Amino acid sequence: MFKNSLITAALFGSVAGFLSCNSSPKEKPLSDSNNISAASAASTDFHYRDQRQIEKVVYGFCEHFDNGELNKCVAFMDDSIRGEIDGVKLKGKQNWTAKIDSLLLSVRNSHYQQRHMITNMQFTPGMNDTVKVSMYASCLWTDLTNGQIQLMSVGYYKGKVVKKGDEWYITVLNSLPDSRLVKQFYQDVRADAPVLK
Repeated sequence: MFKNSLITAALFGSVAGFLSCNSSPKEKPLSDSNNISAASAASTDFHYRDQRQIEKVVYGFCEHFDNGELNKCVAFMDDSIRGEIDGVKLKGKQNWTAKIDSLLLSVRNSHYQQRHMITNMQFTPGMNDTVKVSMYASCLWTDLTNGQIQLMSVGYYKGKVVKKGDEWYITVLNSLPDSRLVKQFYQDVRADAPVLK
């Protein structure tokens, strides 16, 4: 009898101990535990909004460049823009505007449509409302007579944007095709070179 009451007491103690170990304390309401300060939320929103605006500036510039609407590219440029994009020198907004007619004339009878594919855009905030931007870029040309598509170049676009008022403008933009690496590092094997065995 005494033995049974000891077993019962031991079982009761084990169950009570088990239940007390596995019971969880009252959880705080979700609104309390995830309370984010208004300043922190505003800062996060500000950075995201700026990234979206910068993307629109770069994409807009490339779209108008591809469509031959070079006069519309000016809206995305800082006055002192510099660099080189696909062989076209950028030396200030006024210089670009002066060259628009000759650039358009050079492609007027072309039966190719150029398209930029831009991915993996990266942002690095800098001083004085500037942000460095880099992205992968591929340039495709479509032959408008037969529909053939050619991959013309693959590489990086690197540049910088500057914020003036509430707007972002491209102040530096350079295309860096991977073909420059081929010229620098790759050497063709000459026909008279000895064959390694």
